[in-house]
Amino acid sequence: MSWDIFIQDFPEVSSILEVPADHRPKPIGERDAVVARIKEAIPFAEEQDRDWLFIRNAYTDISIQLHFEDGKQVRYMVAHVHGGDQSAACIAGLLCHLHLRAHDTATGDIFDGDTLDESL
Repeated sequence: MSWDIFIQDFPEVSSILEVPADHRPKPIGERDAVVARIKEAIPFAEEQDRDWLFIRNAYTDISIQLHFEDGKQVRYMVAHVHGGDQSAACIAGLLCHLHLRAHDTATGDIFDGDTLDESL
């Protein structure tokens, strides 16, 4: 199992095809605050450098890349799920904690933590 999940300010739609062409996502927040919130949700998340966090244990294998708008504001994040039978649940928890939605590039679906939890 390997897939990418784009995490950002998505509108309340169920598919990426339903996102209005004029939708302009808001930044997620300042880098340090976003990283602190990620670590609240996932205490074992480790910073690799300014742009990357790694979430790895016996059940989870995720890398999260932060993408910046101006060097300080995180515009969006990409979670690269490399494996782990609890990685989907970990992403669901993170989405709930951050009050954000995500785009599953494998399916085209947009989901939040509640939607992902229902599919587990």
